Amino acid sequence: MEMSREYMKLLKDSRDDNYRVYSGRWWILSTLSAAAVSNGMAWICFAAITNFTAAYYHVTADDVNWLSLIYLVVAVPVGFVTGWVLDTFGIRTGMLIGSWTNLLGIILRYLSTLPAVPEDGRFAVVMCGQGLAAFAQPFLLFAPTKLAAVWFPENQRAIANTLGSMANPLGILVSFLVSSAIVSKPSDLPTMLWVYIIPAAVACAMCTLGVHRSTPPTPPTASAAGDHESFYSGMKKCVRNVPFMILLVTFGGGYAIFNALSTFMEQIVCPIGYNDDFAGLVGGMMIAFGLVGAIIAGLIVDRTQAFTPVTKICFTLAVLSIIGMALFTHFDNLGIPVAIFAVGFGLFGFAMFPIALELGVECTYPVAEGTSSSLLQISGQFQGIILILIGQFLAQPLNTMDAPVQQCIPINTTTVGTLAPITLADNVTSATSTTERYQYSPIYIQDMSVPLYVYGGYAIVICLILVLAFRTTYRRIEAEQATNNT
Repeated sequence: MEMSREYMKLLKDSRDDNYRVYSGRWWILSTLSAAAVSNGMAWICFAAITNFTAAYYHVTADDVNWLSLIYLVVAVPVGFVTGWVLDTFGIRTGMLIGSWTNLLGIILRYLSTLPAVPEDGRFAVVMCGQGLAAFAQPFLLFAPTKLAAVWFPENQRAIANTLGSMANPLGILVSFLVSSAIVSKPSDLPTMLWVYIIPAAVACAMCTLGVHRSTPPTPPTASAAGDHESFYSGMKKCVRNVPFMILLVTFGGGYAIFNALSTFMEQIVCPIGYNDDFAGLVGGMMIAFGLVGAIIAGLIVDRTQAFTPVTKICFTLAVLSIIGMALFTHFDNLGIPVAIFAVGFGLFGFAMFPIALELGVECTYPVAEGTSSSLLQISGQFQGIILILIGQFLAQPLNTMDAPVQQCIPINTTTVGTLAPITLADNVTSATSTTERYQYSPIYIQDMSVPLYVYGGYAIVICLILVLAFRTTYRRIEAEQATNNT
């Protein structure tokens, strides 16, 4: 297909046979990835230990869910600011804002555990810290597409975007495993929060001391050298672009389902007979296999440029996995099928993630990469808020027949109508010897079957829309080919 005059005009001044790539691009990508890993760890660290977190802060499981949900709430308004910052001031500015606010938020979370903080104010403090880290997330999560376009040649863009985009899920993977490994009782929570400060501090130092510029001295490609739309102008063009709007709804829906499943993972598996360790294992496997799938898909697309077929195939297989997971979580003690379908969802869902971001750039070019990437991920965050709230609303009290099977609370604890910690006299030893115990109420143990069925149904609808309605040309690739041929 011939290039339109608009794209040729934008690129005519950037024709140069001396495009260059710099080895420093890998350091910048590594730095961004390190900060995103830390932020992902902070985001989901409470999801695999919901019961212990609720006991420590004297709140309900729904309150603990808000420690994850706040990331999605904050990301929607901040996401628009992020897109503007990335396109106006560059990647370095966005990375500095993200890494520093992430570190400060994670430190504030730990401060909530200090004895000087009143017990009735601890949850407010940890929520403020979580909100500050949530402010950082868009600056780190939305940057890989822009970084790949500005620093990497066309045959490395997809894999660079994959490595950068998958850093946040890698942090979630680490968080699932580390949280459940460190926290075996509520009093372990301060240790976990202290440990999470370390990677945030390292990433902040890497960014502050090691990243000195937003763009290379010489661009790596014709599209990187060409002019781009301003943020607001590009956003208007995206809204009028039918293929992009289809991608906005469908990609955002898939991303939202992942956010919901990550938030509810412990609450999904504990009623059917599995504890926090299994929740962490399932979440970890889902993301670990997803990282493998994303790297493979990135390499395939860099070689074939088959953005649309790869996206559609991966999305379809991910939806089938969601349906299987929803069906098997209805039955007790069927953890292996649940884990297998969770792995399938991660494998194919994460494979689609960075490819869909690149596809968004291709169908909206010459709109700036930060604009299209920000809008796609804001859609995922916004829909994630809705799905999580729907999940909390539709969750049903656990059937009394299933109560002996559940692993949401320790079987050997006293069960009463509160989540507050108490100290009971140990009658076995002496009246002065005490044993710390935490009281849990079964009213907070919920059956997540109905929300999972709703997620599965929504996944089917958006999958059909993507497969049947999405069509686009690869505008950026065509622009580069036309420039290189003239």
